[in-house]
Amino acid sequence: MRTSSTYTRHWDIETRQHELLGLDLGEGLPRTTLKYGAVIFPAWWGLWLLLIGFPPQPAIPLFLLPPLGLTYFGAKRSTAYWRRTNLLMWGVRLNYLHQGLKPVIGRGRIPAPKTGLRLRAQRLAERAPQLREMPVFGSLFTTDADTPDAAESCGPPAHLRPRLRMYGPDRVAKARARTAKKHRRTARSAPRSAEK
Repeated sequence: MRTSSTYTRHWDIETRQHELLGLDLGEGLPRTTLKYGAVIFPAWWGLWLLLIGFPPQPAIPLFLLPPLGLTYFGAKRSTAYWRRTNLLMWGVRLNYLHQGLKPVIGRGRIPAPKTGLRLRAQRLAERAPQLREMPVFGSLFTTDADTPDAAESCGPPAHLRPRLRMYGPDRVAKARARTAKKHRRTARSAPRSAEK
């Protein structure tokens, strides 16, 4: 079995902001952190001022901590999927909790049918039936007995048996040489067909 190393993670370049509005930031903050902070802080303070008003002066540092923590931990790289930040991964999880699983049909050009979706709350109720007995939120976890289950109404599951093939650099070089020859042939024949 062939093994190889991937070096893309080691060449990751992070842009930093070394000066902001004439103020020297020293080594600099990552620009991703600044972008997230520029969105999170005004949203947090705007929502807070709308709902409750200005906080008392001794408690102002406590009101700075939630957006500061969200910005700091949200701008870090995710340990599960290193190409995304934690804030993006949290957004994907919240979207999944809200909408459930939506299949991608035609690269997203065709919307998924509504019959193939089940709400996440209904899936949670299957695992924990006591959620249906909650006084206020019980209706979210209950389903009508007359309507069929949306997951089963789409048909039986498709069973796949993928075959794994590993190609070495010798096979890849041969395949590239073949496609290069085809491209050369089509490039030579194209001007002749244009003359006619």
